[in-house]
Amino acid sequence: MGNDRRSAIENLNWLGIALIVLGVAAVLVPAVAGSAVVIVIGFILLLAGIVAIVRGLKAEDSMEKAMGLALGIITGLAGIAVIGHPLFGMAFLALLLVGYFVAEGVWKIIVSFRYKPATGWKWMLVSGVLSLMLGLLIWSQWPISGMWAVGVLVGVNLLGTGLALVALASTLNKPLERRA
Repeated sequence: MGNDRRSAIENLNWLGIALIVLGVAAVLVPAVAGSAVVIVIGFILLLAGIVAIVRGLKAEDSMEKAMGLALGIITGLAGIAVIGHPLFGMAFLALLLVGYFVAEGVWKIIVSFRYKPATGWKWMLVSGVLSLMLGLLIWSQWPISGMWAVGVLVGVNLLGTGLALVALASTLNKPLERRA
């Protein structure tokens, strides 16, 4: 079992290193990373549209059939549009990020004041202000922000996940080293 565990830890470490490399690459070339994300989302939409059309064709109820076909066609066309025009997809995703970060920021700011007597409530306030500022930064540069926002955020996420996996693998490896 020791060799299996050591192998799993090594795999975790290598996965972390690979994610760090991908994260750095995404941050350095955010338009490429953003395009890749958008194209994957486009294919997911296309597949979801096909599934909805097939379900609509198999439906026995006429209303369910019509809704399934309509939803499938709209979703499939959205997927094709995003795959065919990734810049449009990145601009749209950037707009969604604006909505998300602004809503999250406002929510965190409001919630932070509800926890005001508690120690550390200011951290929630700071997090809310940062989210709000990020949303407004992306909005102030929209639609150009689509060229960098998606890729940078994906890159930072990959980088953070990679660092966390390497750190985890490092701490999991310590008990094995003591036994040796």
